[in-house]
Amino acid sequence: MRPIIFPALIIITLLAVDSFLMHEIPLEKSAKKFPNFSTVDFSGEECTENIFTGKITVLCIWTAQAEICRDLLKNLDALNKNLPAGVQIIGLVGNLRDAEENFKAKKIAEEFSPTIPQLKVNDDFLPILSKVRSVPTTIFIDAQGNLIGQPVIGAEIKFIRQELNFVLEKNSPRVKSLSTIQKVFL
Repeated sequence: MRPIIFPALIIITLLAVDSFLMHEIPLEKSAKKFPNFSTVDFSGEECTENIFTGKITVLCIWTAQAEICRDLLKNLDALNKNLPAGVQIIGLVGNLRDAEENFKAKKIAEEFSPTIPQLKVNDDFLPILSKVRSVPTTIFIDAQGNLIGQPVIGAEIKFIRQELNFVLEKNSPRVKSLSTIQKVFL
């Protein structure tokens, strides 16, 4: 029985270190830029990637067809009222096939997240949308338009808050120690 304990302990330790380190990789390894875009929001105002300048952006990709998105929008609206300076929440509304879908999405946004700007999807977003497997998906973008942190799939606001806190503390001692450990092992 004893010969099994030591290898099992090593495997568990390696898996724990691996999951501990994997959380940091996107921040250190491959800063990917959010694609350049030109679109409009529900009020008809034109928006470009300059909307990210100078702020950390929490971008929620959602559709009017997914019921779960309504709960998330309501929770994001509450979170939006208590954000630290330099952080913004923006919605990116997909699957607007016709005027009826557009009207439905606009009504949902007005009802559940009136304080959050909602951008309409177009082909400029294909590099990002091709990677989205489920809605809602929330991604994080830094002030230079780089994708940071880990995407959060689903409507769990606690996970969005947790990832936002992680992104905001990227210069904290905790994150610096993760980077040091990562450099040693990678």
